[in-house]
Amino acid sequence: MSKAPTEILRLAETDSQWHAQMRALATSAQKSRKGILIDYVFEADHIVPQRLYRYDVFDDYLSRHRDDFEFGYDLITAARIIDGRRTFGVYVIELNGNSNYVYVGQTWYTPEERMQQHLTGVAVFHAAKPFKRRGTTGRLRPDLYQHLPRFKTQAEAEVLESRWAMELRKAGYRVEGGH
Repeated sequence: MSKAPTEILRLAETDSQWHAQMRALATSAQKSRKGILIDYVFEADHIVPQRLYRYDVFDDYLSRHRDDFEFGYDLITAARIIDGRRTFGVYVIELNGNSNYVYVGQTWYTPEERMQQHLTGVAVFHAAKPFKRRGTTGRLRPDLYQHLPRFKTQAEAEVLESRWAMELRKAGYRVEGGH
């Protein structure tokens, strides 16, 4: 029996071959209690990263526990097993080309993954109000967050998110988010 891959990319496989590869990777990750990172087609021209830590594996889709969202294998273009434990961190996005106008958030995704979600609309929840407005653009500001620590729990990251938003406001930034 061959070892399941730790990373796959959909190229020219048939649907049944791709489904078998996805099941093997997801089942292997689940048995070893590791998360997976998938690239998922959100709209015809947008692929967004999705991290799954608690999920069920089915013949042709994955189901995330926290919201029962189903990720069909046909819409997954790549997948890899995530090494290491899940951590949470704070990120900062400059809005609409204005270096003084920023959005502060926290996530378990990398800042680059989260940025892609914001720009495609996947991460437009109640807290991400700037991205609900049509035409909002953004770019990451690593100079404003990469020195900040990552945490084991979301609660710790939320405290830092709020404190960092307050510090940026004191420094003269117009800040959205930071809840």
